[in-house]
Amino acid sequence: MGRVNISLANGQLGGTIQTNDGITGLVLTGVSELGGYTTGTPILVTSLADVATAGITNTNNPFAIKQLQEFYNQAGTGAQLYLMLAPATMTVSQMADHTNAAGAKVLLDYAAGKIKVLGLLSDDVAITAAGGTVTITNALNKDVYTAATNMAVMAAAYFEAEKPFRAVIGGTSYSGSPASLADETTGTTNNRTAILIGDTDITYSSASACIGLLLGVVSSIPVQRKISRVRTGALTNINAYAGSVTVEAAGADMGVIAGNGFITFTTYPNVSGYFFSGDPMCTATTDDYCMLARGRVIDKAHILAYTTFVQEVDDEVPVNADGTLDPGFCKWLEQQIVNQVNNTMTANKEISSVNCFIDPAQNILSTNELNVVLKITPVGYAADIEISLGFQQ
Repeated sequence: MGRVNISLANGQLGGTIQTNDGITGLVLTGVSELGGYTTGTPILVTSLADVATAGITNTNNPFAIKQLQEFYNQAGTGAQLYLMLAPATMTVSQMADHTNAAGAKVLLDYAAGKIKVLGLLSDDVAITAAGGTVTITNALNKDVYTAATNMAVMAAAYFEAEKPFRAVIGGTSYSGSPASLADETTGTTNNRTAILIGDTDITYSSASACIGLLLGVVSSIPVQRKISRVRTGALTNINAYAGSVTVEAAGADMGVIAGNGFITFTTYPNVSGYFFSGDPMCTATTDDYCMLARGRVIDKAHILAYTTFVQEVDDEVPVNADGTLDPGFCKWLEQQIVNQVNNTMTANKEISSVNCFIDPAQNILSTNELNVVLKITPVGYAADIEISLGFQQ
């Protein structure tokens, strides 16, 4: 007896790859809790309740709790944060040292590539109390600058391992002299690291920085969005300081800090609240990745490209008699990544467009290597708006 048999094909549409763009990590100074948390232990939290469950208390770790409260005030409950407290015997430069088996790499390895932006912050008061030395160089704890240099090495290593991330280091012990700051916009090429100067409260110490607040913003916005975007709304803090003085008292100093390539606070006339001044990395403004937002965009494209093309490793490739690639195959493979990036990023307005080119003239028989050119056109930013205002007759 005749019949019609229909089967459903699957895997034809190229489902969108999920990249969990807002996941952040934080390493900061703390202490072990009796019967609770032990320093050097990486954990994943999604709320302040999780922090309490992990045994981290405000009684013993007020420095950490302050940062975590500000993170969740900004990001909201449910935001994933990989967290590790380091003892006061560890400086921020040691946290960022790729050779330090007890440093930030512990948290990065625990997260297995999920951390997209990593924050580092030292409690300089606790470090001094523990017998350490905090030396002010170029208006900051000199270990901050060393940490930025170390982080460039660490970030490069994880980039090579297909686990790209960006880092923000708390610019602690700011002296209040912006003219003494190093100029991070010249002579540096560290486009994976930023330094934040400014805090929301100096009750505990005027030597800290609001890294938790910044990571909270990162966790709550898409990759292409600048943390300084005014339309997003003012930050959740009600006070802002640069060292021991308020942002209002610092006045023009805030512009000098920002002009030297540091993330800090700013305000706008007739607009209530505080905002971040920008998202510069420790590199020249001519660098394609001189902004945190641009870095987050390219890191997402990196993950999409790797996840797409790793499926092709050691697969059979059709070639012509002379060993060059079949043009039809090249067009098909180009379309795979273009579709993936378009569906995941262009459709969400994270980028403007994407283009891929695989040269069919390359001889894969002789090289066993497939060269792909993938180009992303990012979105633009209206950083400076010039308005010509006048009457008309």
